[in-house]
Amino acid sequence: MNHHQPQAQGAPQDQRVLIVGAGHAGGRVAQALRSDGFGGRILLLGAEPHTPYERPALSKELLLGSKTVDELMLGPRSFWEDPAMVEHRQGVVARIDDLRQAHLESGEVIPFDILVVASGGQARGLTIPGADLPEVRVLRTIEDCLALRPAMAQQRRLLVIGGGVIGMEAASSAAALGMEVTVVEGGARVMARCLPPEGSQWLQALHEQRGIKVLTGVSVSGIAKTAEGLRIDAQCAGQEMALEADLVLVAVGISLNTDFLEGSPVRLDNGVLTDAWCRNPDAPWCYAVGDVANSFSPLYGRALRQETWRNAENQARAVSAAIVGRPEPYIEVPWMWTDQLDRNIQVVGIYTPGDLVISRIPPGERAGVLLWLHEGRVAGGMLVDSGRERRQLEELVRRGSTIDAAVLRDPAISLKELVRS
Repeated sequence: MNHHQPQAQGAPQDQRVLIVGAGHAGGRVAQALRSDGFGGRILLLGAEPHTPYERPALSKELLLGSKTVDELMLGPRSFWEDPAMVEHRQGVVARIDDLRQAHLESGEVIPFDILVVASGGQARGLTIPGADLPEVRVLRTIEDCLALRPAMAQQRRLLVIGGGVIGMEAASSAAALGMEVTVVEGGARVMARCLPPEGSQWLQALHEQRGIKVLTGVSVSGIAKTAEGLRIDAQCAGQEMALEADLVLVAVGISLNTDFLEGSPVRLDNGVLTDAWCRNPDAPWCYAVGDVANSFSPLYGRALRQETWRNAENQARAVSAAIVGRPEPYIEVPWMWTDQLDRNIQVVGIYTPGDLVISRIPPGERAGVLLWLHEGRVAGGMLVDSGRERRQLEELVRRGSTIDAAVLRDPAISLKELVRS
């Protein structure tokens, strides 16, 4: 891949920018372009009927009823309703051709000069008997959440399939609403994509202490209605098992929305592949942002695809800067947060199997930090109710700091002191 910085030059004021995907990332690109002085046309196409919104609250505050739909929206409605700022429309792109034209499912053809792919993904479903039952739900959109909330209020037992971030957050919310909750995870541990084994064990224990049943290594093979509710057939370690529930939430990740780019000049590889300036190497008129962007990270020397709130925020600014002629490489220490069972958990950096994990959580204490070292350097950490130490941990990761493990184990030595040293 070519990693040469593009030449800085202002975008012509008659350029047409088409943003495919009107979610968090796509909406932030449109806002940033106007803030950065872009004077051309911005067309924002989204499959959902809403103006752009943030998704994190769907499995937490909106599901619990402590936030309203309006509180999720990005900025004032007036921005999205003013065609001089952005033309926001509901529509689905079927394909992109070689002439920089987007062909919509409606038959409309839209020419563009710059394409921003912010199409994200859709909740991955199950391909098993019973997956289409009305009691089997997913949680990806506002509509999903608003349909799930009354169903949870009317039922007693929830089975969550998938122990990732969304599954564990939804389990936490359901428990707060008084439901009997079971989580089944196909892998060996929960939130394995971002946590080391020690972090997964801590989180599972937290859920179990609150009465949530967590089963790992479980594969679900079918769902059927019974007189008492639902029967969920599964296997664990070669043994058949049957679970019972009234409602099932499938939370097994997303399928990326990239089908419309098949056959186009845009290179795909675990999403839309981009360089450090968020441009596609085979189609330099195409940028990608958010969940769908597999972007080269100068910090890690490889492409990373991040499904996080901050990535959508900051990558959108990087895309806008590149379009208006002020390109800067997108360099980001990965960070995400999750609120579960009255605990705030933040994860910084990337865990690689085999990393040395060091606990700074004193026995019996509510708060603390897990750190991990990759080849002797600080590579990341999990902060439990310790958000005040996030920036210091990010700096240690950014520097690739080499610190003696014995020093890291001592919670009396703050991360701020380690940064200063």
